[in-house]
Amino acid sequence: MRALQLKGLNELVMTELPLPEPRADEVLVRTGAATICTSDLHDIRHNPFGIRYPRTLGHEGAGVVVKAGAAVTHLAPGMRVAAHPVVSCGKCEECRRGYEHLCSNMGHLGLDRDGCFAEYFVQRADRVVALPDHISLSLGALLEPVAVCLQAIARAGDVRGRRVLIVGDGPFGNIIARLALQAGAAKVVVAGRSPFRLSKIPGADIVEDVPAKSADIAILAVSAAEAVQTCMQALRPRGRLVIFSNVVAPVPIDLFTLHVCELEIAGACNDENRIAASLECLNNKTLTLEELITHRLPFENWEEAFSLARDGHNRALKVALTFGPAS
Repeated sequence: MRALQLKGLNELVMTELPLPEPRADEVLVRTGAATICTSDLHDIRHNPFGIRYPRTLGHEGAGVVVKAGAAVTHLAPGMRVAAHPVVSCGKCEECRRGYEHLCSNMGHLGLDRDGCFAEYFVQRADRVVALPDHISLSLGALLEPVAVCLQAIARAGDVRGRRVLIVGDGPFGNIIARLALQAGAAKVVVAGRSPFRLSKIPGADIVEDVPAKSADIAILAVSAAEAVQTCMQALRPRGRLVIFSNVVAPVPIDLFTLHVCELEIAGACNDENRIAASLECLNNKTLTLEELITHRLPFENWEEAFSLARDGHNRALKVALTFGPAS
């Protein structure tokens, strides 16, 4: 099969690999569509998670089951499916506490095991769900992105009737804005830098400069240290900041303001098994999530697809690699 392997920093190449064989609790999926995530671009340029080379990248994928392991009962060959990339061990202390999404021995497609930028991929069957026929495989590939955005909303607390600020206009900021409005936020404001991307967020107010003390909840959806301060300054007393995006650089925090205004800071990483809720969102036509997929390119055009995802913020949101006409 053809696959995109990362062989070193900035060294993503198309290669031929043997067809993987599923274990008893796994399924082999013929890839129909795989969307490119910002974290894929970070893996290529910086490898922040210490991927051991070579590794097939890709963790947002959907397709058709071609083989199921002996212990798999809910999936069968021919079924259209979407995969969630996170695999918990079920044994560590965090898993035993019910925090499988924070597993100490976490597995992840494209990180410690080969991912879905390939014509076929394998995933543990409990992390794979059947897709209704009316959901395209490209939309199905957004199962995990939507799930992690649901986690951001959950970590924000009850957003009903509250003012929500989202800093970041990428695909995740877009999804979070839609979910916040669906959850009953009184007002959703999005701050970003790309007029094209900002224009693709329905129902939200768009701002360049964020007023001080204007939000009950601020959600950081961009990996920029300075954006943390923007969020903090926007919070009203008793406000909550949700750190959704990964900020690697150390960030100074105004603890005095946090103290006197009783502010809160919460992290949002992966998702607490929100697969079913995510599938409901993909089914929800009022969310119009398919609008996020602005480009579908054949797998053989992968270099163009990655260039568009990396540099095309003036015309692209989600870019999907497709592996057939039904994607």
